[in-house]
Amino acid sequence: MEIKDQIKFYDDRWAKKSFLNSLKLRRATKIMEYFTVVKRKLKLPLTIDLGCGDGRFISFIGEFTPAEGIELSEEAVRIAQEKYPDTVFHQGNVLEFPFKQQQYDLVISQEVIEHIEDQPAYIEVAAAILKKGGYLILTTPNKKVFDHMEGGNWSQQPIEKVLTPDELKKLINAKFDIITYETIIFNFGNLGYFKWVNHRFFIGGAKKLGLENLRNTLLSKLGFGLHQCVLAKKK
Repeated sequence: MEIKDQIKFYDDRWAKKSFLNSLKLRRATKIMEYFTVVKRKLKLPLTIDLGCGDGRFISFIGEFTPAEGIELSEEAVRIAQEKYPDTVFHQGNVLEFPFKQQQYDLVISQEVIEHIEDQPAYIEVAAAILKKGGYLILTTPNKKVFDHMEGGNWSQQPIEKVLTPDELKKLINAKFDIITYETIIFNFGNLGYFKWVNHRFFIGGAKKLGLENLRNTLLSKLGFGLHQCVLAKKK
């Protein structure tokens, strides 16, 4: 799909008021956890959110550090600038935008890379605009889980290229050293061996025995979470 058609799709999408669901809240919480790690190392990291939507998340980050956002949708940027005048917003295609090289200390990418056709180029841009030793916080759906769900991917956006854990790590490792890799939000998927991993007997048994946190930790490391979360440092 051409960029102009993608812009129209996202303009229509962002023109409608939407409320955040619990899945987005849990992703945002994980990103803030990673942000806290970066903030301990860099006092005021200049931060940019790639694909910032209507700006609600990066404007919150902007309460803690200088922050900017870039978004493909013209309508989303208009809304963001109106609602959050203290945050800098750019409208454009991340892959073509004339960023200043080695400008930022932290790049945030929340549920964007799966909607990018040229994913290696996207990672290259993220690395290029970061200063030496800069950080990347990235989240994206987990194809390993989606492939074991009835109905599969429910997003239905113009481009859907969901990544497996191995695919995502390979992409990021080309330009970054991964500090933390986790998957979050469990008990999704009931096809194939996921039927047993997520069987109510094991879920309920772990809760009764007080082993739910241990189970979640194991599922996270083994890639059974609905979303993948990465904190990485530029090589």
